[in-house]
Amino acid sequence: MNHTFVKNLIIEKDTVKTNVNHLEFDLVYKEYVKKHNRIVSKLLRPSAKHTLSELPKVVVVRLDMNTGHGNRLPGIVCGFLYSLITDRLFFIDGYDNFESYYEKDFEHDWKIVTNLYKNSTSRYIHALNSYNDFSLVARGNLSNDELISYDVLYVRTWDYACAPITSNPYYKNWFNKVIPDYRVFTAISLKLLRLHLNISKQVETFVDNNFNDYNIGIHLRQKESPDDMIIPIEHYSQVVKMLMLGIKNMNISIFVVADNDSRKKLVKSLREVFNSNNNNSIKIVYTEQDMDSPNPVSWNASPEVHALIVMKLLSLCDDLVITYGSSFGFTAAGWSQKAFRQRGPFVIMPIKNSNEELWAIDKVLVWGAISSEPCMYLSKLLIDKEDEETIKVFKTNPLWMHHSQCHGSAK
Repeated sequence: MNHTFVKNLIIEKDTVKTNVNHLEFDLVYKEYVKKHNRIVSKLLRPSAKHTLSELPKVVVVRLDMNTGHGNRLPGIVCGFLYSLITDRLFFIDGYDNFESYYEKDFEHDWKIVTNLYKNSTSRYIHALNSYNDFSLVARGNLSNDELISYDVLYVRTWDYACAPITSNPYYKNWFNKVIPDYRVFTAISLKLLRLHLNISKQVETFVDNNFNDYNIGIHLRQKESPDDMIIPIEHYSQVVKMLMLGIKNMNISIFVVADNDSRKKLVKSLREVFNSNNNNSIKIVYTEQDMDSPNPVSWNASPEVHALIVMKLLSLCDDLVITYGSSFGFTAAGWSQKAFRQRGPFVIMPIKNSNEELWAIDKVLVWGAISSEPCMYLSKLLIDKEDEETIKVFKTNPLWMHHSQCHGSAK
């Protein structure tokens, strides 16, 4: 039995044990759960009557269920963070079967209270690709008089768009006290997004049967490559080769996540690398189900369970090698106790489809992320388009360089 990984899984299912940097967040989360359950219980009493002015202010995350978990989970985390710092109740709109996949500490399904808010005032903080109020998120008070006038604040995003708020001067003290290591996604996801017991058991069983002393996770997604660009499969195996430098006499597993055709090519490339390494016991493992579809998440329950299992298994690896532009890989990096390591995932970059480009030594083929926090893909847009003061404040975030580089132009 791999006791290290079983211990990690037990810690993730335990609502008390956590990283020392997040002990304060644990308390905040527990208090929020009690408050939410108490207030919602009163709201739903058959005899209860409330005027709009008496209803609690809320933050509602509106999900696009046709997108993948790498784009879905960051939006949930952002919405919950906004609810905590504004002292609003948190709800999710559109994830009807949430409790089939995650442990549910409080009732956050928007449909149970939406009728009470049918005449309420509302405002979007994020609205997919059409609108992001980054000046507000980075340097404004989300509890100012203007925002307080709105009963509902909506969050709808595919991106880890809440990153700028860790730079916000109104909330610096809160973050320094509650999440001082700035691993916001990890702190929230390990509480709010704990896998349902029957799913986490499947993860635990796979780890117990397949993971070793040192584990490298690879998420290869060739569909993410921009037009006229390629990501050579050999680059993934070369990064694995670099990671194993200096590792002697260890049992190593390589957990591969890819579509069927790419996986076969990658496994072949990896085995060629291993032929020159005789100091370690190395095995390649993967789940039985392929990641063949453009989006592994659909209305069918099985693909969703599979996607969650695969993402959690990636998150439990000691090191990750992921595809440029893959939110699935970045989200996996942050959704685990393993995220408390300083080192983030290694990102394989696309290159122009030419032999000259492949051998150009001044091209960035792979880089190591500073943090395990999910990438904020819109950070470069923020820096290019926002006003000077917002940009200046955003750059006080110790992770701003991570966010601005993790999805830069590859051309």
